[in-house]
Parts: sequence; C-alpha cells; structure tokens
Amino acid sequence: MIEDYVSFEIAKLLKEKGFDEGCRSHYGTSGSLSYEKYEVEASGCEMHNAILAPTLQMTMKWLRESHNIFIAINIVPHVTVTMEQKYYFFKLYIDRRPYNFPLNDSIKLYSSYEEACEAAIKYCLENLI
Repeated sequence: MIEDYVSFEIAKLLKEKGFDEGCRSHYGTSGSLSYEKYEVEASGCEMHNAILAPTLQMTMKWLRESHNIFIAINIVPHVTVTMEQKYYFFKLYIDRRPYNFPLNDSIKLYSSYEEACEAAIKYCLENLI
C-alpha cells in the first residue's frame, strides 16, 4: 500500500491556511514531491521554499482537531453498477452538526475514495477556513 498525499494545489492552500504539522514529505516550488522527512522549525521549509505535503488522513485530522470540521466519505447506494465500480461523495460536519454546503443541484460523485477526500479538503480550505 502506498500513502496518498494531498496534491500540490491542496498543499499550497494548506500553507496559506496555517498548516504547520511535521510531515514526512514536501513539495518543491516546482511541484515535485520529495519523501525526505521535514520537521517544521524556524529555519525549516521556508528556508528551502518547500511546501509541506501531508497525507489525506493527516489533513482530515488537522481539520477535525484545529477547525472542528469533520469529513465523512460515503459510498453511493444503488448507483453502483458492479462491485468494481463504486461512486463516493462527501458530507461535512462542523462541531458535529451537518453542514449544508451548495451542491449545484446535485451531489458530485467521485470515482475513488481518495478523490472524494481531496475534493472535501479543497472545499473546506476554500470556503470554510
């Protein structure tokens, strides 16, 4: 199994929003992912122009613990054509209460759990924090 890291775009948003947890990976300014361990220090990432690259789960934990935003990824019932083809969507909870975000007339479906996680994280960073 490989770990799923946030995209470069999400990593930049996290940096803007104050994410400063120690990570085992980071992006360079060109968007290339490096797996060298980066601990956040005064001289850490800023000196090397690196952008922290946490995993999806680490980012979702940060949203829960720092901003009280809970992300739930659900599988769509009755839409699955075969056992191999599944669709996912996300729900957000703030302070453990459902958050009704604009859905553009329908729920957006994602073909993978990770894609739904990334979309939920992006929505939170762009609209809630």
